Amino acid sequence: MLNKEEMLAVLRRDVIPALGCTEPVTVALAAADAAKALGGAPTSITMEVNPNIYKNGMSVGIPRFSRVGLEYAAALGALIADPSLELQVFSGITPEIEQKAIEMVEAKCVSVTIDREQTKIYARAEITGENGKALTIIKGSHNNIIHTEVNGNVLVERAENAGAAATDLTDKLISSSFIQLRELVETASEEELAFMEDGVKMNQAVLDFSLTNPVGVGINKTMQEVMNSELLGNSLLTRIQLSVAAAIEGRLDGCPYTVMSSAGSGSKGIAVILPIVETAKLLGSTRLQTLRALAYGHLLNSYITHYVGKLSAVCACSVAAATAASASMTWLMGGNDEQIGWAVRNMSGAITGMVCDGGKVGCGLKLATATSAAVLSAILAARKVVLRETDGICGDTPEQCVANMGRISDPGMVRADREILDIMLEKAK
Repeated sequence: MLNKEEMLAVLRRDVIPALGCTEPVTVALAAADAAKALGGAPTSITMEVNPNIYKNGMSVGIPRFSRVGLEYAAALGALIADPSLELQVFSGITPEIEQKAIEMVEAKCVSVTIDREQTKIYARAEITGENGKALTIIKGSHNNIIHTEVNGNVLVERAENAGAAATDLTDKLISSSFIQLRELVETASEEELAFMEDGVKMNQAVLDFSLTNPVGVGINKTMQEVMNSELLGNSLLTRIQLSVAAAIEGRLDGCPYTVMSSAGSGSKGIAVILPIVETAKLLGSTRLQTLRALAYGHLLNSYITHYVGKLSAVCACSVAAATAASASMTWLMGGNDEQIGWAVRNMSGAITGMVCDGGKVGCGLKLATATSAAVLSAILAARKVVLRETDGICGDTPEQCVANMGRISDPGMVRADREILDIMLEKAK
């Protein structure tokens, strides 16, 4: 299992700032790396991605940009040409770059195809320009550049799992029990966990932007209008629903602010952080209790994500992040380890199988639904109400519940994932 120093390392590795949906970011980052290596102005871009990168990038907004689509993400990345920005590569967009990217796409200088043989995160960018041709490959995680070459000369070559230390941390994380992770978090001080507040500030800023600007299709606007009526009421549940729905609707509509991601996704960062913070406010939790609950939520999100997959047929933001938040909220409500496990079981019996049909503003509604289940699961567990372990895919322990949730994702819904993408592609014709 992890020790405290390793736990803090996992949190610093998995809880990082991201600007925009991380799938278009991956495409842009691959293009930026190839363009930087080549030098000079790019004239054409050929991009290959795995099915889930394509699915998540088809319809989602790009920060500081007026259009959507992976062709535009690739063009923007190649023109920005600064891979050091990593998951914040879109911060390099300027009016000039925006116009040039639009011109490149409209001139048919950018192509994006799907490599259906790639089952993990994968983006292959080939840039042609006045200096020849460059190639960059990202694989395994959103910012993991494993290969860069220019005119046949290899500049970077590393194995997909070259980060042995990172792999070791993940192995130790998933070999730890929920109880051990909770006990480990309790050994950390306020000072050691203070960086958790960076995510609170970032994601609150995205929420504030979304609540005060016209974004998306009006999910959060309508919720705000009926918050104080009998239709919804102003309860903890509805406040959390509104917070998550608004922040995600705004973010995926192109909000220009950076969010704090969790386990590779900005939406997961929102779905972990905002419910925990809202619950802590209501309960009058101390700063230390809140910081520890946030850390626990992020660790559980990474743990569950390992099983259900970063990108799959299952909506990991719902299944992983909302379940992690539910467990942390149960802890804040005074639940013991058994009750924390019950919250996970309740969630496994409630939302497992919620599909991922790509990143788009509608994810705000999807996550509002999952967050509602998270709050209810926590309240029920804290009051000793739990689904039977014999029910459906529920398990006796939280670890078994998570393993079962993972099996539903892969191999259970691999065929479903292909059908989801095919439906989306048919509509795009």
